Amino acid sequence: MKITPEIVQEVIDNKDIFVEFQPIYSINTKKVIGLEALARGDYKGEIVSPYFLFNYAKQNGNALELDRICREKSMAAFVAEEKTAPALFVNFETSVLNDVDAGNGELLRTTENHNLSPESVVIELNSSNVRDNYDLMMFVNFYRSKGFLIALDNVSAGEDTMERIKMINPDIIKIDRFIVSNIESNTYNQEVFKSIINTAKQIGAMTIAQGVETVDEVITCMLMGVDYFQGYYFSRPEQFNFLFTNEARLKLEDAALRLNLSIKKNPTVVNVQIESYKRIIYDLVSNLIGTNPNDYESVLKKYVHEHKEIECAFLIDEKGFQITETIMTSDTEIQPGFKPELKGVNHDIKNYFYAVKEQIEDPFISGWYISAATGKNCKTISSHFYNDGKMIVVCIDLKKR
Repeated sequence: MKITPEIVQEVIDNKDIFVEFQPIYSINTKKVIGLEALARGDYKGEIVSPYFLFNYAKQNGNALELDRICREKSMAAFVAEEKTAPALFVNFETSVLNDVDAGNGELLRTTENHNLSPESVVIELNSSNVRDNYDLMMFVNFYRSKGFLIALDNVSAGEDTMERIKMINPDIIKIDRFIVSNIESNTYNQEVFKSIINTAKQIGAMTIAQGVETVDEVITCMLMGVDYFQGYYFSRPEQFNFLFTNEARLKLEDAALRLNLSIKKNPTVVNVQIESYKRIIYDLVSNLIGTNPNDYESVLKKYVHEHKEIECAFLIDEKGFQITETIMTSDTEIQPGFKPELKGVNHDIKNYFYAVKEQIEDPFISGWYISAATGKNCKTISSHFYNDGKMIVVCIDLKKR
């Protein structure tokens, strides 16, 4: 079917838009952490791609109207059906910021009309379509102040891209399929990917590898520190009546199993594991920096609860004294004769404290050993941060799976 401006106009006039969703997947938790809404046109039973829709709409001056219809349809479909994914990722056509008030609140009203919490909505921006950075920042600042998360979409190479990342300070960076494709054998793409990951770490943003299609791409991206994945390897975009069928769930489980088997056979598995350990401890450290000491234990409890691979966590001051209780997971089984250390216990001769304090190894990563807290196999990881000029050592015990 040849797409014409008349067809696009009819689709827009009739609001003949339907939505498919593609999961964003966490390897660590084997869970869907969000769904990206992808709008398509429907003209007499034939699909009109968003590429044609928005290209023609821009030419005809209908981009803003079309963008609002797509968001309305996306949120309505998400609210009507979704019960498991914590976040909805919606695309925002940033070119419309050139012609409207950046803080007019239209997206906020649509969210509220569907009884969605702003905290559960991620706004995906492609910043290259905006002529004026001021308009873009006004938009970002307004919606971030309301609780929305901001994602920068299709991030690739180039100085301009890095400047936009630093300017917007996104919560999430989605790395373009062009960089992810065949990354296991493309050294240039690997360097670009590493640069994006490093920038994300500097600003505290999470990262998503978009468009993954092979297990080798997934393994390589994991090795370089990406957080989440989206792509055909896990799931194609589907409407809700297909997305969460048993077949789809089994496909995700099978993908995770194949990935684990591939990692175990891969000679870089040790490096993958080390990078994974580093991410766990550095993520907790970043959560603790700037925290009031009275809130240390609540931060530990939240982090331990969210990471099932952790057995316990605790903090030590620069003299070696434990300054929090040992925060355990609720389902941890403790063998007879063992018990977690209490606040006030001294750890100054323990290797996980001494190695970090004396800057011998940071993060410190132990081998597997029998935990004095539970009597089970564990691995201790430790690193540090400073509060009021004083070093605090952060310790995590991991469960052996």
